[in-house]
Amino acid sequence: EILDYLAPYLALGQCIGRWGNFFNGEAHGTETDCFLRMGIIEDGKYIQVHPTFLYESICTLLIFIFLFVRRNKRRYNGELTYWYFFLYGIARAIIEGFRTDSLMLGPLRVSQILSIALSAVFGSLLLYKGIKLKNSKKNGAQEGAKEATEIEGDVQDDAKIDDAQVSKEKDE
Repeated sequence: EILDYLAPYLALGQCIGRWGNFFNGEAHGTETDCFLRMGIIEDGKYIQVHPTFLYESICTLLIFIFLFVRRNKRRYNGELTYWYFFLYGIARAIIEGFRTDSLMLGPLRVSQILSIALSAVFGSLLLYKGIKLKNSKKNGAQEGAKEATEIEGDVQDDAKIDDAQVSKEKDE
């Protein structure tokens, strides 16, 4: 429950914190002519690169908004935490593809592999909990209908007993 409370604000903190990469001139992406490029001087040469700090800042701001809106609509403890790790993992896996300062493992960056794994684990948890919750509500509705039928039957039996007692009293 505490992690669910903190998850939106963690995303907001990351949104703000990524701007430190901009001010430090680090964690930028590959050279590009994309309209969202930024100019830096690297090894004495001016180049235009992907502002990956900006991409991540925007993504984590969107994650914050999503989690903040859902905070009062969560269906179970841990839901917001699961959403945070799932969404952040997806965003990070994509953004890391633009970075130049990452450790590589074959064709992928190690951080991309970890982010994909993170999203897979927490996406699976979201699916599992969602299906489990849906089934428990479905079973609960069936049990509720069964109880309602039993109560209705009891009420009808009580009404028959009352009618029988009234008839008996009239006969006496």
